[in-house]
Amino acid sequence: MKLTKNIKKYFLICALFIIIIITYNFRFEIIFKTFSRLGYDENLARKYSFSISKRPFQIIKNKFNNIFYSLKQKREELNVSLMIKKGFANYNSPNLEFKDGNYYLNIIDSSDIDQTKQKLEYSNIWKNKMPSKIWSLNMSNKSLLDQNSDQMSVPMIVEAKPQICGTKLIYAKQDGNIGAVDYRTGKRLWYNKYGNLSSADWPRMRGFMCKYDKDLDTNIILLPTAEGTFCINSYDGSILNSRCGGGKLGEYESRTSPQLFNNTVYIATINPSGIEAYDFLSGKLLWHKELLGANPWNNFVIDQERQLIFVNMGSPNNWSVVNNSKKYKYSGSLIALNSKNGKIAWQFQEHSKDSWDHDFVGQPILSPRKINGKDIVITLSKSGSIYFLKRDDGLPVLSIKEEIIDFGDFKYSYKKSIVPKSLSDSNYYNFLGKDCKNCSLNTKIFGPVPPILKLERIYDGTEGGPQWPGASLDTLNNLLILASNHNIIYTIYIDFIPKPLSSLPQNSLIKECTNCHDSKGGIKGFNADDKMIIPSLFLTTKIHDFSSLSSYLKNNNFHKKLKLNNQELKSAYKALNEYDKKLIKNDQYQYISATDKIDITDKDIYSKSGPSGKITAISLDSGKIVWQIPAGTYKLNDSETIIGSPTFGGITDAGNNEGVSFYTGSFDKKVYAINNNDGKYLWSADLPASGTTLPLVHNTPSERWIFVIATGGRIPNDQSDSIVAFRQKLLNLN
Repeated sequence: MKLTKNIKKYFLICALFIIIIITYNFRFEIIFKTFSRLGYDENLARKYSFSISKRPFQIIKNKFNNIFYSLKQKREELNVSLMIKKGFANYNSPNLEFKDGNYYLNIIDSSDIDQTKQKLEYSNIWKNKMPSKIWSLNMSNKSLLDQNSDQMSVPMIVEAKPQICGTKLIYAKQDGNIGAVDYRTGKRLWYNKYGNLSSADWPRMRGFMCKYDKDLDTNIILLPTAEGTFCINSYDGSILNSRCGGGKLGEYESRTSPQLFNNTVYIATINPSGIEAYDFLSGKLLWHKELLGANPWNNFVIDQERQLIFVNMGSPNNWSVVNNSKKYKYSGSLIALNSKNGKIAWQFQEHSKDSWDHDFVGQPILSPRKINGKDIVITLSKSGSIYFLKRDDGLPVLSIKEEIIDFGDFKYSYKKSIVPKSLSDSNYYNFLGKDCKNCSLNTKIFGPVPPILKLERIYDGTEGGPQWPGASLDTLNNLLILASNHNIIYTIYIDFIPKPLSSLPQNSLIKECTNCHDSKGGIKGFNADDKMIIPSLFLTTKIHDFSSLSSYLKNNNFHKKLKLNNQELKSAYKALNEYDKKLIKNDQYQYISATDKIDITDKDIYSKSGPSGKITAISLDSGKIVWQIPAGTYKLNDSETIIGSPTFGGITDAGNNEGVSFYTGSFDKKVYAINNNDGKYLWSADLPASGTTLPLVHNTPSERWIFVIATGGRIPNDQSDSIVAFRQKLLNLN
């Protein structure tokens, strides 16, 4: 019988996989041609061929893992949550308040009020020598529409620092659009697009590279995209076919700046996570190191003397689930890899089971100063910790705290910097339990919060602490300088409900309960800004045994007026127990959450918590904080100015060994210059929107250029697609 075309294709693909498994000495070109003959277009053929030729067994393994992982994750969310909820059943704390029909765990008290300076102090050192605005440019080429970006109602948040490449200023957007302008005039020189957009907003590209090639006598741009890394001629923006094996390296998505060292290009990839090394000329893959579930979101650095690659790792994609799976193996870590073969030389990990998005952020910093005679690398965590580590083995050279939190069957280890002092405003690591003495708690570290409260808390993951731009070095004053977020407050509600929603058991007492509770096991008033939330009755018997439930109903504020018949309660408990067991056994439940960030323009919140953003200078010799100032300003609803804004831009050293930094990212839409000697502001200028990446400083013998990308996007009415250039005369500046 004649085989159909589809069956032929199926057998050809199967035969191809058998060949792959049998032999390791296959070629990418052979597999590519096979897929092309099967009718796949060039892009798909290249992508599939690359994946198969480089990682055949990993792909098969991942497919099987994906099938079973979702169920494991679902059950683990439930089990960890139940441990917390059981611990909360008899919880009593002076921080637990009952108001507006809800329990609140309020961790803000008068002792936590921030004592940072409440005004911006200015110095007049630059009087009559201020930088001036020269030009501003919309980064999108209006004669050639950006696909999926110019047509969006909200411009992209651009986080890649621009680069001076020869005589051109190069900027790049996360959708693969890249442009060149004359840095003195802002005149557009060329504009191209490479790689398809993987996401309109996230993950954001955070760097690209430009380097002079002596043999070609031209500057080469290495641009990471969703479809691999492109080698581009800076002269006209064209693909450079004589490098990178025809102009492109790999097929996996990358969002950080590649590094070129000893004719080898190093690339950090995401989804899948890994580090790759390619021959710069031929494009041949030299090695690939799989980094499992966590991703390298930030630019990395190479210690050329030791030939070590230092990479900061973020949290796993599903970081809210705490388990011992391999996804946590490299999360929340600084890792050092051998640049010759990709083997891990050492790893410093802050959290063994990071479930609160404590990424290590910024590009690791190779300090020019030794501590105790040791060369050090510096890394930052969103937890607020700053670590000074020995480059050779990753051991801390300054004091850290290392503890294990024991919560029943769940054990959690973590580290925290003592020197430098952690930038966290409160101790987030206390936990709910019988011996808890100061329960100002970040319960999400241990799983979802109990279902009977809304939690008002300071948020130290995702948006809290140092952010992705990292820190800057001042070699004149021997300082590490960084911006960080503080006192960002959220109201959180998390629960489990039946899936699909189903009627509760028929029981007279349960029927009475549904006068308030949802009759199908759902939640009433679920939005985070609702005045009152009535949780699901699902899991009642998993949180309480009969005795504790009886006590709870008689004593808590919601149920004190109930007249409970013991026999009726036993009957209702039995019915709910069968209901809970059935839904859990059949996996008929789902995790849901509602989170609402409290308005930063609320004056009452500000008066309790203090600045939302700070800039800190830390000694490279001792690790001690030298000074700390508010980070810019923002406006209240009534137009009153508040000191210390949330910050999402970054700080750049001004160069010339001058002891000056440029900062941007505050919600007042400004760029600032800071005197690193005393933390006083020297200058500020308005931008079309908040700065969203590190400013670029370019010095010539007689003048300084400051380039700021301002795309905003974090708060309402703060949007742009601009790059702005300022110039400052340098003669006799001091």
